[in-house]
Amino acid sequence: MATTILQRAHRRRAYIVFVDETAFMLEPLVRRTLAPRGHTPILRLSEPHGRISAIGAMIISPRRMHFGFCYRLLVDNANFQSYSVVRFIEDVRRRIHSPITLLWDQIPIHRTQILRAYLATHQRIVVEPFPPYAPELNPVDYVWSYVKYGRLANYCPFTLAELRERVAAEFSRLQKRPRLLESLFKRTGLTLELQEYRGDS
Repeated sequence: MATTILQRAHRRRAYIVFVDETAFMLEPLVRRTLAPRGHTPILRLSEPHGRISAIGAMIISPRRMHFGFCYRLLVDNANFQSYSVVRFIEDVRRRIHSPITLLWDQIPIHRTQILRAYLATHQRIVVEPFPPYAPELNPVDYVWSYVKYGRLANYCPFTLAELRERVAAEFSRLQKRPRLLESLFKRTGLTLELQEYRGDS
């Protein structure tokens, strides 16, 4: 799969863009932690169902071996609709200014008429859908896991505004660490064979 997609993207001089959606909840992801003997940690919740929906893209230039990340956070307690996904893809397209090979899963929101109409008018974006039930192939899923379980474990903000500020700070930190992004990509088991294109930047 990866080799074929890479070959097609290389012929088109395209960036490879992985996209995924998730939500960050006010209810913390509880992990084992340290505490004084006899003092069980207590996490106090203000609104356990409060959430911030996020969409992210890992952007890979195989020729330059560069890994980047961009994201968008919706307003509090909102869900993604076709138009908000289109707006994000348009942001990515304007940022790259090059052909794009877009990889994402086959959830219904990625196959709506609005998305199809947008892609029909931007033919330099070629969609390569993942097989059904294969989240392990999307490196953005590993970005979510890294932030949620690694950076925000046991984090219990009192408001969505506080959560939003922390999530944005974590993503900004991640954007400055392309080597970390590359390591998260490698967890998929996919390979881009970037060394073939070192002299073709």
